[in-house]
Amino acid sequence: MAQPYDMSFLELLLSDADLEAFDEVLTSARAAGRPPGHLDALEQERAIALRLREKLLRHRRNEAELQLLNDTANDLASLRALDPILQAIADRARRLLDCDLAYISLSDRGRGDSYIKAAAGNISGLLRELRLPVGTGVGGIVARTGEPYFAASYLTDDSFTHTCEIDETVAAERIESLLGVPVKLNQRVIGVLLAAHRSQREFSSRDITVLMMLGSHAAVAIENSRLLSAAQEAVSELRVANDTISSHMADLERTAEVHERLTRLVIQGNGVDEVVQATAAAIEGTVVVLDEEGAVVARSCGQDTVPADELGRLSAEAWQAGHTVIRATRCAVPLITESEPLGTIILSATARVDATDRRILERAALVASLVLVTRRRMAEAEARVRGELLGDLLAAHGKDYDLLRHRAALLGVDLATCRTVVVARIDDKPHERVFAAAAAIARRSHGLATFRRDTVVLLLPGEDPQDLARRAVDELARTSRHPVTAGTARAADPSHVAAAFREADNCLHALVALGRTGEIADTRGLGFVGALFSGEPATASFIESVIGPVIAYDRTHRSDLVHTLDTYCRTGQHARNTAHELHLHVNTVTQRLGRVSHLLGAAWRDPERLLEIQVALRLLRVSRL
Repeated sequence: MAQPYDMSFLELLLSDADLEAFDEVLTSARAAGRPPGHLDALEQERAIALRLREKLLRHRRNEAELQLLNDTANDLASLRALDPILQAIADRARRLLDCDLAYISLSDRGRGDSYIKAAAGNISGLLRELRLPVGTGVGGIVARTGEPYFAASYLTDDSFTHTCEIDETVAAERIESLLGVPVKLNQRVIGVLLAAHRSQREFSSRDITVLMMLGSHAAVAIENSRLLSAAQEAVSELRVANDTISSHMADLERTAEVHERLTRLVIQGNGVDEVVQATAAAIEGTVVVLDEEGAVVARSCGQDTVPADELGRLSAEAWQAGHTVIRATRCAVPLITESEPLGTIILSATARVDATDRRILERAALVASLVLVTRRRMAEAEARVRGELLGDLLAAHGKDYDLLRHRAALLGVDLATCRTVVVARIDDKPHERVFAAAAAIARRSHGLATFRRDTVVLLLPGEDPQDLARRAVDELARTSRHPVTAGTARAADPSHVAAAFREADNCLHALVALGRTGEIADTRGLGFVGALFSGEPATASFIESVIGPVIAYDRTHRSDLVHTLDTYCRTGQHARNTAHELHLHVNTVTQRLGRVSHLLGAAWRDPERLLEIQVALRLLRVSRL
């Protein structure tokens, strides 16, 4: 068996022997009585072998550190979030330096101090909650100088500023020796990486180098994390911006499509109703158009019916503001032109009104304004032409009726059927809406309309003058919101229109004089007053309207009720005097008067009615002479 002194130092290096094995070689050689020269040679070989052993150990340690640093870099490259990155650096620092505690503090530029972001090996909860004022502790010196700093005994070292909070944390963690290195980014200190022992120990230059390298890794990792976060935020913002742009483009396309549809309606000659329906089809809700007086012009077929008072308030608010008004699910846009108000378009949506709904409604308001203005101008032009034609018919000078008939035919009016003249007066000064309503009545009925002083004059086709006048007056009253009084007359043909106008105008003045505002009457309806105002003989028609049933009864039954009624009126409306005058029994007279009541109605003895009867009886007596 080989003795220890027979072992070569190379074999010991190869077998990675302990230091004791190298000492045993010399000890065995001396015990064996080796000559002094041989012992000196062994001594030199031993010294060389120990130096080689130290280099081998240093190389192995460096290789292990490099491998650990490489692993650290690889691990950090796979991490994205900042907290796991810093925690991994603290863990590797503790392993590489074989220390008890490692932690990282980062600068907080907003507050002007720094704070512990990650720690490995800590035994108290104070460290992770600790904030470090500027310039305090080992970290303060490192942050200020940008160079590593080492404290062999932290609590007794007076070379830096202490604070009670930091010292309490150091005591709780039992920190004795502390090394700090800067975490730099572009020569700017953004944090400090620290390693600590819980006993007094020196930190070698190798420890400082390793910790500096980890600090550089930390700076790169922090910057990469920041850049990644910035990139992710930018991508997120771009995604949001893209979604916003896409949504905006979709809204613009939707708005443009609605505008094109509305424009097409105008080109095709459609009215406000079609504009409202098309708008409601593009927006979830009900669309209403009000005129300048607050009356509903058109309404869509939506389910939501907004109360009239709310419509009025929204319209007034929009007009007062002079622009679009939005109130949650309601939106009102005034229909404004340079010269005149037209009304308001109002949306009652099923959800809150957004910007797209507003744009669509504003385009609908523009189109509706165009339609209303165009229709109004066309109506005004047509009304002017119709009014001029009717004015020529009412003129007193000679007229070419063939030319008048031709002009009327161009307007779609047949003068042969237009025989009813209505002269109406509004119990207020007529305004433009009344004129427009009169023109609309004439246009719908294929008649004519004009204005004389403060009256509306209509020439309408139809066989029932009273019904025609009533319908026209009702519409004028609804439009003006005031009572309308009208006289009416019948013209035999176009040449008699002027005379019929004078007769209707006289009836109107008679109604006003009698205080019968809001009524309609012709000469027959005015009784004997109408006969007086009639521009042509109307005796027979007046007699017929007042006592016609009595005359017809006498003719059919060969009775003498007319003579009895005449005698009754002449004798002071006294039955006994009548019986004496006619040489009849009073009961016979009473029976005859009862028959008269049946024919004329029970109110025939009323003073006004009785006066008309007496006038009719006298006219009848004169006409029989």
